[in-house]
Amino acid sequence: MLILLVVGSMSCAMIGCQPKHNENYQKMINSQNDILPIYDYDDVENEISDLDNLQEIMSNAVVEEWKNDNIVKPCGIVCLEDGIVVTDSETNSIIKIDYFGNVLKTIDQSGEEKLISPGAIAEYAQKLYVIDQGNNRVQVFDSDLNYIEKIDLKESKLLGPDYQPQTIAVNETGVYVTGMSLHNPVIDWYQKGELQEIGTNFIGSIREYNGQIYAINSMGIYYDEKEDCFGAITTVPGKLMTIKGKKLREVCELPCGFGIRNFLLDEDGIICVSGSGASIYRLDMEGKYIETIASLQGLENEEYPQIAKSDQNEYFLVMPVAKKIYHIFE
Repeated sequence: MLILLVVGSMSCAMIGCQPKHNENYQKMINSQNDILPIYDYDDVENEISDLDNLQEIMSNAVVEEWKNDNIVKPCGIVCLEDGIVVTDSETNSIIKIDYFGNVLKTIDQSGEEKLISPGAIAEYAQKLYVIDQGNNRVQVFDSDLNYIEKIDLKESKLLGPDYQPQTIAVNETGVYVTGMSLHNPVIDWYQKGELQEIGTNFIGSIREYNGQIYAINSMGIYYDEKEDCFGAITTVPGKLMTIKGKKLREVCELPCGFGIRNFLLDEDGIICVSGSGASIYRLDMEGKYIETIASLQGLENEEYPQIAKSDQNEYFLVMPVAKKIYHIFE
């Protein structure tokens, strides 16, 4: 059972403890050369977040709620040339809307293609890849929402009772999916009907940019020797990584404690959605803070927001818990 704990400003998650001290301790020791090690709880429980000393520089961006009566609970979003595609987990539908708010098409599949709680969405090579959470699969559509195929995901029960696939990225090498799991925290790579697991100790989000798949950890896994438990905590350094073959490679270290829950990359750097800071920050490609694009009330409650960028350099952010979409522009 996954239990969410809040200790001061420190968010963490713990998983049921097992009397396997030697095995668990050794697992922590063996991970120290990994790009994402398992931390000793005593080393990170009092770690100070970089947010505590952040001298914010606010951008000139305008933030407005983007309302549409056809959307109840937005969970995923992607910007296309001719409109925005949003998944709605409450109505089990996918909706394409132009930039003036007019609905172009809505699909709520029936039969074997029926959507149940659709979540994050990715676009690549004029195809849309939607996480169909309730069916534990990815459904693929063309840019006009015509169904193409499905990709079955690995058995989620093996990853914990509360596990759901949450983020997705696609490039020419295949489809990449990840979710929140302390049992097997990896990135799943689906290619031509085969599954391979990438990385270790990864809890975070993934994104395609210029043909490469990038990843940012939102939390770090720790081991508590006193309780003989593993858990996850936000007050560890973030890392921007890329996938090379079957391994994660570090691009740069990011600020500690930002709790980056979604991100995208563009010519101006790393646009990251910080749950801990309830803000959207811009970092440069070396991980240094540049500015705060927007601060949004309630963003601290969102585990899986998703941000997208249009060709007009405008950002759209979905907040599933708040059931809102925000439009951010200058």
